[in-house]
Amino acid sequence: MTYLIGVDCGGTHIVGQSWTTSPEHLVQSVTGGPGNVVLDYPAAVTNLTAVLDQITATIPTDQIGLILIGIAGIETAGRADQVQKTITQRYHANTQVISDAKLALLNGLAGADGALVIAGTGSVVYGRQAGKFLRVGGWGYVLGDEGSAYDISKRALKQVLTQTDNGQTSQLTAPLLAQLKVTDIAAAVQKFYAQDRQTNAQLAQLIAKLAEQQNSEAITVLVTSAQALAQQVVTLYQRFAEPRPQRVALSGSVLQHNRLVRDTLTTTVHQSIPTIAFNDITTNNAHAVIYWHRWTQEEINS
Repeated sequence: MTYLIGVDCGGTHIVGQSWTTSPEHLVQSVTGGPGNVVLDYPAAVTNLTAVLDQITATIPTDQIGLILIGIAGIETAGRADQVQKTITQRYHANTQVISDAKLALLNGLAGADGALVIAGTGSVVYGRQAGKFLRVGGWGYVLGDEGSAYDISKRALKQVLTQTDNGQTSQLTAPLLAQLKVTDIAAAVQKFYAQDRQTNAQLAQLIAKLAEQQNSEAITVLVTSAQALAQQVVTLYQRFAEPRPQRVALSGSVLQHNRLVRDTLTTTVHQSIPTIAFNDITTNNAHAVIYWHRWTQEEINS
């Protein structure tokens, strides 16, 4: 019996799963603490090994075919090799470390070629074709992350500032000041700069509620943000070689919970690429280890 172990290390928690391949069967699923190596590397590795210790406790070492780990922030931190070495030495098993976005791409497309759009606190567009990964966007909250919760929050506050500069009051001014618990624009800006990224991103929930109440400026903020993300999908699609894959998986809290952003994204993409088929990710991304295994086996046999 050969076991495959997939691990999804997210910023809030870690999910590890062990699978058999013949037949494909989920053996065990374990949840652990936060796994973001950028925020706290020692704690993330401790949480990761705690999950793996539990999963491997009943699996003979020589029956572990692969440990595939997707880690949030690993590309920014540049510590993939370090994590891989640590896990390989501890469990004496073939280990691969990739970003959590690539893990989601493999899972969301069931190992097939195509693209993945993630829009949560941040955003990124990934593609995979003929075993090669492509990336568009995802350059962080200062330089990018179009269509993300942070982007929506930032655009909303910028709308308020633009109206203020024009001697006018935005429809978003009073709600944002109230949400930030300040009484004037200068204090709002100061607090936005002082707060962490996750806290600022939560302002997007307010903008979503205002849009549902037909606040025209809130609607414009959401639509504009979604259109910027959609353009990144189109950009990635244009980088694909013919014949271009037609599947795009959607993930992240913004695309899952904000219908206007999701509909604007898909409609805008379809205006340029009407043949694209969108789908949601319905299983935990640790399941991607099955598809990574199939992919590597196909390469070996080709």
